[in-house]
Parts: sequence; structure tokens; C-alpha cells
Amino acid sequence: MKTVCILCLALWVMACEGNVNSAQPIAESMYLDINNTKQFVMIRGENTRNPVLLFLHGGPGVSELGGLRKYNKDLEKHFTLVYWDQRNAGKSYSETFPASEIKVARYVEDVNVLAVYLKNRLKVDKLFLVGHSWGSRLGMYAIQRYPQHFSAFVSTGQEVAAGEGELLSYQYTLAKAKELNRTEAVAQLEAMGPPAGGDFRTMYRTGDAFSVQKFLLLELNKAIYDGFSIEDLYANIESDEYTPAEKANYLKAVEFTNTHILADEEYHHFDFRKQFPEVKIPVVFICGQHDYITPMPLAKQYYDQLKAPRKAFILFEKSGHDPAWEEAQRFNSELVRIHKLVN
Repeated sequence: MKTVCILCLALWVMACEGNVNSAQPIAESMYLDINNTKQFVMIRGENTRNPVLLFLHGGPGVSELGGLRKYNKDLEKHFTLVYWDQRNAGKSYSETFPASEIKVARYVEDVNVLAVYLKNRLKVDKLFLVGHSWGSRLGMYAIQRYPQHFSAFVSTGQEVAAGEGELLSYQYTLAKAKELNRTEAVAQLEAMGPPAGGDFRTMYRTGDAFSVQKFLLLELNKAIYDGFSIEDLYANIESDEYTPAEKANYLKAVEFTNTHILADEEYHHFDFRKQFPEVKIPVVFICGQHDYITPMPLAKQYYDQLKAPRKAFILFEKSGHDPAWEEAQRFNSELVRIHKLVN
């Protein structure tokens, strides 16, 4: 009888251990208090034992929740994927959000608070960080200040230096407009002129996330390469992840953020080549061959001089500013491969 009881106990323990170690999916959506602001976070994955990937969207103020769920949902098979609408972006938008809270330093501290929460909630020591465009810049700030939170950082559409990046983008767009005989675009660009004295704010209308020059570049890209068009960006807004009211507020959030972030001197006076010549964790730059929104050659120049424990530069030949969506299957596979290499 005693032997039978011991055997039953052993089987019960084994069953419990099996339940603990078995794959468990996760699907959570919530609003978190992050530095006294209400911000939306969604966590999705097929197995909570998978590594945790935190994605930093662009803009600032341009939530990419819809695009990620459309093009990169397969990542949820390999990672516990954290979608985050940053302060006052997307589902985090509030009509009463104070303009004084739209500061680069606030965003960096938000990453810290969210990282601490995720590590505790998901019981992991490190997060795998991925950032796009503005998110690539925010990611560089975050890994410089809080490297302890992250196993590695993958950037795409890497921002490097404000004035120089805008100048290269302008020069490339004007050259292509002339090459393609787009006389109207040439006239608009020449009337606008390059960044005055290195201050790119002269090229932006109030509230615009993109300058007129960037919109012209996206239009020219249709003739330059067979890639992503501006119409495809509407995946962010039209996603079923948003209610009708949230869809209506999406562009309001973009306008609000971009109107007020320009008042922050830290936003338009930066050069990572000087500020961050070295990082403490592995970094990978994924760049589109045709990216002149945030010019690829400038990202490559920064990569070449950047010191890091491990680093890699991966060129997507069929992409511009959005490799994650323009070559989604390859992008997803690269993230899985990169994580295995650095961990």
C-alpha cells in the first residue's frame, strides 16, 4: 500500500511538472500606467517559454500595431511579442494629453519602466529589442542608458544624425526627380530648399510626421523600385485592432506628437556617431537598399565605426524604409536567426 501511494505521488508530481513546462499561449491587452501616463500594451505569443521581443514603433507618434499584426504575426510563433503604442500614439491617444510630456527623455524613461514590467510579468532576465525608424533611435537611447534590460538590439530604418540625414534625403529626392523628369516635383523641392543651416524643421509643416519632400520621395519610389508604397502604410490605420473611434484619432495622435516634439531641442540636435560611438550589447542593423527616408548610406557609415560586443549589417535589396513589411517573410526569419546567434 505504501509503495502504491509513493508511486501515485510520483506520478502526480510528474504531471504537475509537465503542466508547468508545457507550452502556454498568451494573449493580453492592457493599459499600463507608465510614468503617469496611460499607455496601451498588447502581448501575444504561442508559447510563454519563447523569448520576449519588444518592438519600438516609429514616428514618434506613428503606431505600427496594425502593420505588425498584418505582416509580422508569424513572429508570435517564435517570440512572446510585445506591441506597444507609445505615449499618446494609436490606442494610447488622449485628447487631454499634455504637450509638455512629448519629450525624447520621457520616451526613454517609458522604455525603462515597460522593460522592468515585462521582465517581472513574463519572468525573463532580458528582452530582445527591435526598433523601426524613430524606434531605432529610441532603441539606441534605451540600450545606452539601460543595457541591463536587453539581450540584443535590432534596428531598421536607423536614424543617425538629424540635419545630415535630412540633407541626404533631400539631395537624393531632388536628384531622382530630375533623373525621372518629374518637373513638378523638382519645382516643389527647389522651392522648399534643403534644411536651412542644418535645421530640418524648416522642411516640415506643423503636425507632419513626414515633410513634403518625404511624401515626394515615397511617390518617386514607385518608379525607383518595386516596393512599398505610401498606400500600404494605411495598414496601420485600417487594422481591426482599432475601434472606429481609435481609427479616427490615429492621425490626430500623429499630428499632436509631431507638432510638439519639434520643440524639444534633443529631438533635432543629435548625432549618434559622436554621442554613441560604442554600445554594450550586440546590435544588428537591417537596412533597405532603397531607404532614403533615413538614408541607408548614413546608417552603414555609423555601423562601420560603431563598437559593439557583436554586430552585423544586413541589407534588404528589395526594400526601402520598411523592410519588416516589404520583405516580411525574410525579416521574420532574420529575427529568429539573429536571436539564436546572440543568445
